[in-house]
Amino acid sequence: MFLGEGQSRRLRKFARRARREILNVAIPPARSRTLDATDRVRVVGLLSSASGIGNSARLNAAALRSDGVAVEATNVAAYFSADDGLPFGPVQASAQASATCSIYHLNPPMLVRGFLASGLRRYYASYNIGYWAWELETVPPEWRRAIDYIDAILVPTRFCADAIAKVTRKPVLVVPHPVTQGHAGLVRRSANDGDKPFTVFGVFNFGSSFERKNPVALINAFKLAFGVQEPARLILKTSDGSRYPGDLDRLRRAIGDHPNIEVIDAVWSEAQMQQAFADADAYISLHRSEGFGLSIAEAIMQETPVVATAWSGNIDFCHPSATYLVDYKLVPFRDEHGDYSEITAARWAEASPEHASRLLRSIFERPADARANAIEARQYLETHLERRTYIAALEQLKSSSAVVAAADPKPQPTVAAADSQVQNR
Repeated sequence: MFLGEGQSRRLRKFARRARREILNVAIPPARSRTLDATDRVRVVGLLSSASGIGNSARLNAAALRSDGVAVEATNVAAYFSADDGLPFGPVQASAQASATCSIYHLNPPMLVRGFLASGLRRYYASYNIGYWAWELETVPPEWRRAIDYIDAILVPTRFCADAIAKVTRKPVLVVPHPVTQGHAGLVRRSANDGDKPFTVFGVFNFGSSFERKNPVALINAFKLAFGVQEPARLILKTSDGSRYPGDLDRLRRAIGDHPNIEVIDAVWSEAQMQQAFADADAYISLHRSEGFGLSIAEAIMQETPVVATAWSGNIDFCHPSATYLVDYKLVPFRDEHGDYSEITAARWAEASPEHASRLLRSIFERPADARANAIEARQYLETHLERRTYIAALEQLKSSSAVVAAADPKPQPTVAAADSQVQNR
C-alpha cells in the first residue's frame, strides 16, 4: 500500500517515539557526579554532519582545543544516518583513556541513542553535560525526562536558558556557539562590485523544520524589495531537500517563475559556506524562532549585513541598531515537525516581509552605511562571544558547590553486554 508523505511522516514519528520509550526504560540514568577535571574533555555529536547541530559540536571541539584542552572527538553521525563526510579535526589518543567529562551535542530525542553509539561504559563513568538548543518558550516532556540523564546543561542563549531553567534545578549555563571568521584566504567583494548582481543569501536545512525557518516569508520579502527588474538575486542554500520532497516543492512553488531566485540543495564544505557568506551583500533570516541562529552569527562574523527576525535566541548577539532587525507579531505556534510532537501550546514570531523588504532596499541603496553597520555588528558579536566560553563554563561547574545530585540516584547497571552489542553493530 502506498503511503503519502504526511502518512509516512506520522508513521516515522510513531516508530521513533516507541524506540525512544523502550530505550529510556532499558537504559537508566547514571548517578550524579561532580566535575573534577577540565583539562581533558570528550565531545560527542554529529561531528561529520552538515547540520547546525553538527557544526555546534565541531565549534565546541575547536574552541576547547584552542584553550589547551585535550579533546576526544566522538562522531556518532553515521549512527543517526547524518554522515556528510565533513572533517572535524583529530581524535586525540591522549584524551581517550582519561577524559571523565563528556559534552553531548545531541538534543534529548537523540540522547540515549547517543550513549549507545558512543559507549555506555563511558557515559556511566563520566560527568555528563548536554549542550541543548531549543527554539520555543515551552519545553516538551521528553526534554524534561532527559534532564535525569545529565549533570548539567549548556545552552547557546538566554532564550534557551529561560525555557529550560523553568523545569530543572540542575545548572543551566549560557555558552554561545564560538563562531569564528573561519578559513583564511576568504575574499570579500565590494558592494555592487563588477558585473555581479546584488546578492541576498539565505541558509536552512529542511530537517530543521520548514515552518520554523519560514523561507516563504524570506522569498516574499525579496520579491517585494526587488521584483525581477532590479540587478539583484536571492540564493537559498538548503540541504536535505531529498528527504522532504513536499517541503522542497512548497519552496519551488513560492519562488514561481522568478529568474533571480536560485535554490542550491547540496552539502557544502565549511570553506564553501564561509565564502558564500563573504560573497553576499546581505544575509536574511525571517525565522519564526531560533535557539541561537548559527548562520546569522556566521554571516555577521563575515561582516555581511544581516536582516533577521527581532525575536528569540539571535537577539543575544544581534546589535540592536547595526543589524537590520525585522518587526514581528507573536502568533500561536503550529508545526507538525516531529521535534514538536509533544508541544500543545506555545507561541512564536511572524516576521513582516514588508518591513524586511524595506530593510533590504536600505542595504541595497546605502551600501556604505550597510558596510559600517556590518563592521560594528561583528565587533558586538565578538565581545559577546568573549564573555562566555566553554572553558569558563567548565571551570564554573568544577568549582561550584551547587552541582545538584539526582533526587533519586539509580544503581549503576551492568553495561558490558550492551557495550559489546553496540560495538558489533
